[in-house]
Amino acid sequence: MRTGILLYHHFSEYELSVALSVLRQGNQDIETIGLGDSQVVGEAGLTCVPDSTIEKVDVNELNCLVLPGCDDIGHLKDETRLFSFISQVIEGNSVVAAISSAPFLLAKAGALNTQRYTVGFTREQRDFIGIFNETNYIDSPLVTDGKILTAKGAFFKDFGIQLGKMLELDFNSSWYR
Repeated sequence: MRTGILLYHHFSEYELSVALSVLRQGNQDIETIGLGDSQVVGEAGLTCVPDSTIEKVDVNELNCLVLPGCDDIGHLKDETRLFSFISQVIEGNSVVAAISSAPFLLAKAGALNTQRYTVGFTREQRDFIGIFNETNYIDSPLVTDGKILTAKGAFFKDFGIQLGKMLELDFNSSWYR
């Protein structure tokens, strides 16, 4: 089993930094996944070539999917293939971790209809977007509900540590403090 890291244009590199370190420290296999085969450029300019695509990856081999936020998640609002992929991963009983603006992708996939969550959007932004269930919103840095982890972007260290705990990895969390 391995963790899939979704990469799309403008993904936030720093939000993945501690999560990636925890996964490596815990000897978790990682597979980067793109929407297509082409290079992806993060919001800080890091160019990456995903190992696989959402069409090619075997979701049955994933025990986790990590969704980084980005500076403008709106460019993904019509990616129905992506929402279907996320739904398949969730149905496979995998851990799904979304940070900053990425809970938007979970909401679009229908995963936040009954799950408690947080997101890096203000109330006005959530209302404008119109897909978030406000009843389940928790104004907290980090929210875990079942196998879904959501966090605000500034709490990327806590996000990475909680991800490692959810995956029951052997790592030293004090290393990140």
